[in-house]
Amino acid sequence: MLKVKIKNIILFVMILICLHLSSNVWLRLPGFISPDAYEDNDLEDAEADIWKILKPVKSVIKYNDNYTVLYSDGIGLWEEALNVLNDAFNSPDGIVAETAAFPAEYLKFDFNTNIPVEIFTNHMKAEDDNINETVKNVKNVIIDLKNNDTIYIYNGENNVKISSRQVNSKKLTDLVDSIDFETKTKYSTGEKIGDETIQVPVPLEKTALNPVFVQSELDVFDIDRINEIAKNYFKKDYDYVRKSVEVSGNLVYVYRTEKILKINEDGLLDFYDASIEPEARSDVYKSFVAAVNFTEKFLGFPENGYLSQVENIILEGNGGYRFTFSYSLLERPILFSKVRANAALQIDVVGNNVISYKRFIRNIDDRQMDKMAQIEVLPAMDVITDNLDIPSNEEESGQEPDRLKPIKQEMIKEINNIYLGYFDLSRISREQVLRVVWVIETNEKTFIFNAISGALIEEW
Repeated sequence: MLKVKIKNIILFVMILICLHLSSNVWLRLPGFISPDAYEDNDLEDAEADIWKILKPVKSVIKYNDNYTVLYSDGIGLWEEALNVLNDAFNSPDGIVAETAAFPAEYLKFDFNTNIPVEIFTNHMKAEDDNINETVKNVKNVIIDLKNNDTIYIYNGENNVKISSRQVNSKKLTDLVDSIDFETKTKYSTGEKIGDETIQVPVPLEKTALNPVFVQSELDVFDIDRINEIAKNYFKKDYDYVRKSVEVSGNLVYVYRTEKILKINEDGLLDFYDASIEPEARSDVYKSFVAAVNFTEKFLGFPENGYLSQVENIILEGNGGYRFTFSYSLLERPILFSKVRANAALQIDVVGNNVISYKRFIRNIDDRQMDKMAQIEVLPAMDVITDNLDIPSNEEESGQEPDRLKPIKQEMIKEINNIYLGYFDLSRISREQVLRVVWVIETNEKTFIFNAISGALIEEW
């Protein structure tokens, strides 16, 4: 009898153990029932290091008869400039601001777009609301290299001069003074075409690395890597995700038809989350921090990445922000074909919630480094001249010109930027090479020319 009771007790305990173990496998609550299903503490911390990617695309220096443009910052120019900005925005004397012209000698930090000044002031905990009302946006930060208690901010419309006893940019002047300008790109000023003068210095670069072989950051055939990315995104809900492979080769992960993650065959990652109930009001700073925090935790920012555009958007009746990021390779900006409407990184945020996320980044293919070499490129002035639309004898006689010449004579004085970059046609699996291009920006248009042939690639 005792043996029977012992057997029954052991059997009962074994049944309880089996029930417990099986419940972990079969009776686990789905993510959408779990009370903390959509809690994401990663997005709640507002102390992200936004300065990693809130940085200029280039630094322009005019100092002691020297002029050059830097696309990389190895001596900490921007880091020190942030200290100066912080002192200016937190000056106990308040801000004395007025509209003014550029100083004669300067260090100018250029952003690709107008950055809402609230992103700066909120992160720097500046309490003077007058700054936001006066400055509004930050397109350029200009440091006066001769007057160390004054800085300028171009907001897209005019220059705002800020003077304060607390501002001291002497360290920046010292850093600029330490630069060996002989090793930097040379520029020519006052270049003329016909009777028109180009208003900006023209770079005199003669060579560039070409071709530049690249490979997409994500390989759709690396199933283990893609699955890890999906697990990182869906987290607790991954066990309930439906996975499929489209005819084109795209991998698609779907959770309850509300959260969709897709990795295209060319390496484009794209997800959309319709399960989130966005807040009615959005704050650009909090939304930006949410975008930064999410990306840092998810896949990280690309090396040499930077914020290139901020847009207001409406998602299902709620206002939000679209943050677009770009990056540089080999100390040159990457330009994406607008024909294919692509970007390195695009994040849609409403409140603290990331609703949409698109990522397409290419890295240099180290396996093909031996195929890349410095080659001669056409001078910028030759490219402009060869593409200048001047009526010729052939055109006057009714014959078709050899090729399209998009630059009109009246555009010469409107040119405001000239530089060498790398052009990415993108979203073409077989196109694994970047093209070196001359970029000519005018007040109204941007022209992308092949730097080797001089032919027009795209016009924006």
